[in-house]
Amino acid sequence: MSNLSSYSFRLKLVVFLCLTVGGLKGQIKSGYESDKYKADSLRIKHLLDSGFKIVDTQPDKAENYCKKALEIANNTGNLKGVIAADNMYVIVLLIKGKYRDALDVASKSVALSKKIKSDAHLAQSYSRRGLAGIFLGHFQMAANNLLDAAIILERIGSKLEIQKSFNTLSIVFTELKDKKKSLEYALKAESLGRRNKNVSADIMTLMQLARARALNNQFEVSSSLFDKLLPMVKKTEDIGTLTYTYVYMAELAVQERKYKKALDLYQIAYKLAVQLKISDCLIYTNGGLARVYYELNDYQKSEYHLLQGINYARRAESENMLRELLLLGSELKEKQNQLRDALHYRKEYEQLNARLLGLDLQQSVQRLEAEFQNSVKEREIAQQKLLNAKNQLKISQKDNYIVVSIFVIITLVAFTLLIYFWYRNKQRIANKNLALLQKEKEMQVLRAMIDGEETERSRLAKDLHDGVGGLLSATKMHLSILQNDQNYLDIHNHFNHTVSMLDSASQEIRMIAHNLAPELLVKFGLNKALATYFSRLQSPGFKINYLKVGEVPRLESNFELLVYRVIQELINNVIKHAHSNYVLVQMSYHENALSITVEDNGVGVKMGESEGLGFSNLKSRVDAVNGYIEVDSSPGNGTTVFVEFDVMKYVKQENGLIIQNTSL
Repeated sequence: MSNLSSYSFRLKLVVFLCLTVGGLKGQIKSGYESDKYKADSLRIKHLLDSGFKIVDTQPDKAENYCKKALEIANNTGNLKGVIAADNMYVIVLLIKGKYRDALDVASKSVALSKKIKSDAHLAQSYSRRGLAGIFLGHFQMAANNLLDAAIILERIGSKLEIQKSFNTLSIVFTELKDKKKSLEYALKAESLGRRNKNVSADIMTLMQLARARALNNQFEVSSSLFDKLLPMVKKTEDIGTLTYTYVYMAELAVQERKYKKALDLYQIAYKLAVQLKISDCLIYTNGGLARVYYELNDYQKSEYHLLQGINYARRAESENMLRELLLLGSELKEKQNQLRDALHYRKEYEQLNARLLGLDLQQSVQRLEAEFQNSVKEREIAQQKLLNAKNQLKISQKDNYIVVSIFVIITLVAFTLLIYFWYRNKQRIANKNLALLQKEKEMQVLRAMIDGEETERSRLAKDLHDGVGGLLSATKMHLSILQNDQNYLDIHNHFNHTVSMLDSASQEIRMIAHNLAPELLVKFGLNKALATYFSRLQSPGFKINYLKVGEVPRLESNFELLVYRVIQELINNVIKHAHSNYVLVQMSYHENALSITVEDNGVGVKMGESEGLGFSNLKSRVDAVNGYIEVDSSPGNGTTVFVEFDVMKYVKQENGLIIQNTSL
């Protein structure tokens, strides 16, 4: 059995209040204002209003009022009066537990509302039929009718009735255990409630929202909503609504497995239900107590309330609740080791369950068939109207008017399409310009970062060369003076080793300073700087073959430095990761396109693994000047990197002439 809704109330009388309070009276008033039988209409309205006031306390007397109103409406041919009386009679039958009779009357009201083509009456009739479906446990049929009512109410703009309809739909989807739709419609009802500000409807909406939250396992939110709801309900002094509130709070406690708390709440609700003497209330409070006592292993008390609930359910023809009680009875008898009785309950449950499912399916099929028949009739009517229109067109002989009309329509359509495409094109251009501006902004940021990085490199190179390099040179000079010392021969070997170490340190400092700010690049350009850089890296175990194709002109210093850094980073990647002993570097220039290819014979990598942080930084540098970079690599086959730049705007010119690279 479900944790939340197995022995739930389904807000039955609350649903009734949601669908009728305010809505019924307004509906009757609007239905009779223009009727020619005003005196009889006023009598019908008076009888139904009187019945409405006492329906929950004196349903038999309310039934008499409905029958008198129905008799007057039938005698005077007042079809709207018949619909109003039938819809009120549905409520009476539900209160008295005659659910199937209520469904029949509601179906009759729907058919009659369609006949007179009154949206307001049809919406109310759909709501009544959906309500009867809830009482019978035919939730799919109920959902279909309530959705139909909601569509009509949305069209005619009845905000308060839409709120009530959404609230009822949430109840139905809660019973169908559709978590998403249950919460969706509860939230829609809450949203409308903020604008409608109807206290009675807001109480019902808040109650169902708490229930929908619990169905979605949002127990803390549900509990806080009930804490807010309980004082509001007590203030109304409405025993019925207070009963439902305690029942739903008990359901929440059951779902949280707080059975002792649930027992206390169900006992309060049971006492209130006994005061109300409404069978529906007694069914669900007894069912709830039976479930809680079952969970607390008090099988004797559980059986007592179970039998009470089954008795009330059979008398009221509440088949859906009877189905749930029979399933609980099967479980209870099995716990008591009374297997024969358990089997009896189980068989009856299966039979009832199969019938209810079959009824829901039958209702869906009937609904689809009715919709199909309506669509066929509407199509036939449309075809007949079209034929009449064609005949009328031939008779009227208004060809000139038709031609002019068609011309105007075509002109308007063409003009509209022209404006539409012009606007689309304008919007596309604006989006493209916006994207270009965004791209340019990103490029400016990247260039600023690279320029800042190179400035810092230059400062470090100068500090190393002028500071540390100068200090090392001075130290070497002082050591050279010591050669004239008389003890020089005694320390000759140590001295020479120290001087050698200083020479190595000075050489390393110069190399680092050159890498940070290569002077050759500034003086002689890319070709000479790269050739010198590659020659320094050559060793017996590592060879770099450098080829230049075409005469590379002098470029802007910042651009040359960026290209130098890109190649430097590619070579460093080969040294660190490729395990290669040979690298081929090609640089070519043709028609303002500068191309660089770096190819090694190393271990290679998978393409997905080649795009790490180092590659991202490299790509950012290339993107900063609108360059293009491509990597081709596979395990065991080395790596090839191709980089290309459009250098047209970076070529240096002097008196209109391109400056070429120079050499030493």
